[in-house]
Amino acid sequence: MKKTILPIGALLVCATISTSVLTTGCQKNTGSNQQDPGVSSNEDVNTEFTVATANGFAAGTTGGSSPITVTTAAAFRTAAESSSSQLITVSGNLNLGSSQVNVKSNKTIIGANSGSGIIGCLRLSGVSNVIIQNLNITNPSGAGTGDGIEVSGSTRVFITKCQFTDCSDGELDIVRASDLVTVSWCRFRYASQSSHKYVNLIGNGDNATGDRGKLRVTMHHNWYDAGCQERMPRVRFGQVHCYNNYYAASGSNYCVGVGNESQIRVENCYFLNQSNAWKNYSSSGAQGRINWNSGNVFSGTTIPTWAPNSSVFAVPYSYSMTAGSGVPSAVTGNAGNK
Repeated sequence: MKKTILPIGALLVCATISTSVLTTGCQKNTGSNQQDPGVSSNEDVNTEFTVATANGFAAGTTGGSSPITVTTAAAFRTAAESSSSQLITVSGNLNLGSSQVNVKSNKTIIGANSGSGIIGCLRLSGVSNVIIQNLNITNPSGAGTGDGIEVSGSTRVFITKCQFTDCSDGELDIVRASDLVTVSWCRFRYASQSSHKYVNLIGNGDNATGDRGKLRVTMHHNWYDAGCQERMPRVRFGQVHCYNNYYAASGSNYCVGVGNESQIRVENCYFLNQSNAWKNYSSSGAQGRINWNSGNVFSGTTIPTWAPNSSVFAVPYSYSMTAGSGVPSAVTGNAGNK
């Protein structure tokens, strides 16, 4: 394991460009479909973002390859649910309606610009090799599973630079023996929702022993903003690496939930005025473990005394960390769809 501490303002893995063409490597999106008014060439859209390189547990995830731009919910559903390898650029804010979109394997879904997003639920069930990037995601009506994104029984999933707001169940849940997932540079918030403001559930049952050896998840440089109440994340069984996250949700109940047989490593995070940096949700005989380093910053927050600083899994990949003191500026300046 190789770790590097970056100075304040260190940049994230996703590069932004000002161009009218989306590229991934040296590939240019020139595809179009004249028969579908919701499908166009990326050359017709002001595309600001390039596809980020997956890191953490999701390293090696490549997503889809055949480029297409969609401007309607119907065209998006067709592309996302196809069996083809697709690099789907979302132009506009698309309302998916009352039913979820079941994203298939080998997909990259990326917003064309900071105004791009979806209203509804993206479900990844039993799939692999998916990248979701630069989208504004909301699901206030509880379409599909009620989540913004649900990752269920899926592997090699990389979610980065998204903004989640007011999803009626969870904003982003990772469940049912999903594995090798990274969530980075995302902003989570609740603006209008009055209850169930629960953010990230990793492992959905105390008796879901099939999750053992799975749920390996990296969460870094995420911003838990106003309204987030719990589950940032709450973990059962998984090995979860949390680093450089900014916990700034005033009035939250707790940040990290330590559930049955979980192993959680917390490094160089910033806890601002939090009542509970982490809380115990383990059953008797199935105690989860948490490890934290000296690079965490606890501002107006007390380090919990109920949990020993325990040995957990060894991180199997190289990663670079922002100094804890630099997390607020780095994360608020770069997390979300921008």
